[in-house]
Amino acid sequence: MENRFDRRKFLKQGSRAALGAAGVLILGGCRKERDLDLLVSGALVFDGSGGPPYQADVGIRGKYIISIGKLRNVPARRVIEAGGLCLSPGFIDVHTHTDVELLVCPTADSLIHQGITTAIGGNCGSSRFPLTPEMLETENRYLKEDPGIEADWTDLAGLLRRLSRKGTAINYATLVGQGTVRAAVVGYDNRQASEAELSRMKELVRETLKQGALGMSTGLEYAPGSFASTEELVELARVLREFDGVYATHMRDEEDNVLEALDEAITIARKAGVSLEISHLKVGYPRNWNKVDDLLGKIDEAAAEGVRIAADAYPYTAFATGLSIFFPLWVREGKKEDFLGRLRNPELQSRLREAVSQAEQNVGTWDMVLISSVRTEKNRWLEGLNLDQASRLQGKDVFTFMRDLLLEEEGQVSMVCFAMSEDNLKRILSHPLTCLCTDGELASTSGVLFRGKPHPRYYGSFPRAIAEYVRKEKLMPLEEMVRKMTSAPAEKFKLKKRGRIREGYAADLVLFDFDKIRDRATWSEPHQYPEGIRYVVVNGRVVVEDEELSGELPGELLVRG
Repeated sequence: MENRFDRRKFLKQGSRAALGAAGVLILGGCRKERDLDLLVSGALVFDGSGGPPYQADVGIRGKYIISIGKLRNVPARRVIEAGGLCLSPGFIDVHTHTDVELLVCPTADSLIHQGITTAIGGNCGSSRFPLTPEMLETENRYLKEDPGIEADWTDLAGLLRRLSRKGTAINYATLVGQGTVRAAVVGYDNRQASEAELSRMKELVRETLKQGALGMSTGLEYAPGSFASTEELVELARVLREFDGVYATHMRDEEDNVLEALDEAITIARKAGVSLEISHLKVGYPRNWNKVDDLLGKIDEAAAEGVRIAADAYPYTAFATGLSIFFPLWVREGKKEDFLGRLRNPELQSRLREAVSQAEQNVGTWDMVLISSVRTEKNRWLEGLNLDQASRLQGKDVFTFMRDLLLEEEGQVSMVCFAMSEDNLKRILSHPLTCLCTDGELASTSGVLFRGKPHPRYYGSFPRAIAEYVRKEKLMPLEEMVRKMTSAPAEKFKLKKRGRIREGYAADLVLFDFDKIRDRATWSEPHQYPEGIRYVVVNGRVVVEDEELSGELPGELLVRG
């Protein structure tokens, strides 16, 4: 690695001597049949395969890579002089919670600035489809308030039509959420689905896969998806086998029972005969950190037995979700109004307080939990404070503070919890079957998506993985990290002709400075774009130029098959 980058520095010095700095040349003249639309010249190419890098020019015509080699004499409408920079395939984020945000921010700001050219939504059992009329009404009640749009669809086909009309800077694909499907058919109660209901859920999954979903996700820590039995999940997953779709699961537990939860996920995949993706792989809370060897061992064993298993992870030691997660499932059962009603119920206060006390034992101390976003302006000042600080400032114990805040915010309080081990994170990132993700929603440093204090992963996951774990920690060679960001997820989710720098593949490319790439998002100031990602190309068109958005919207909606 060091020898390669000594060579890279030599190339960098040579290019600066010739050009002064990496730059762009616009060549005039009429375009001929064999001319290139874009030539990236002199980069150190990491082609996504995991193999060693090599210096080459990459030629693009239309949306495709058509030639790789020595191309300086080939006429091109535009040349990016890339001496001293690294060129990789566009990064693929397999686990996002982005969907409707693209309607208000089609330039995909926090994603594209990271070099992410393809994002997969619909994770953790939650998707914006399929919706019953009642669910659509509820959805619009919140969407009109934030981010200020109105849904005019009930299925995936409708959402894709809406996104297509708007346009986007990135490629977008999605899974269907099992929790959403269950809500549409069974409702929000903790009960077994009837045979007729199971049949209807299977049909909804089948219809959505026909409309282009890449697979199905679960969020088995969240109601109502959590109320499904293993057998119900196997039956739903068997529909995926008809389409060779992926089963992506936020497992039933990521802390005390993480090993048992992984066993369940593997059982579902094995019985259904489907490809399995373990979402945001982690081991939460210090008392469980010693389980990481067994966790990774189970993944290796399943893979050796023929289960098509992989996992994704984000390069941080804190997770993020709703504050309501500290209350057990029986409190969260049903609709939002049911949850809030239980919080108000005077007869339940002692049980609720006991549950929060147990949660505190899990976390360790409440100063490990930060409030990241609230709904109302009244409580906006709480964003960025930890629970211990916030409760003291209001003169309340933590339970009373949490209960009152959730009631005032109608349950919409997001938080960040520091619960994972850095050593375990390194073990997980190093595993050959893991890839990278943000596990976040699209955000921006301006407009309606500039809100709260979200987890820094929204802005920094991919550049951080390179800066922190390749350049600084030397956890793996850069070519291996690039593989985890590109060809590995493309192959897992069957994104054809993407994830590699290869002739005939879509021209999704990232050009970055290895010495300068870094994440800038912090816990206190998360709304900051990374540095060092110089150019991003999507389907042959430049969408980031000298670290600034070009305004181009060349993204495509990627559907199964």
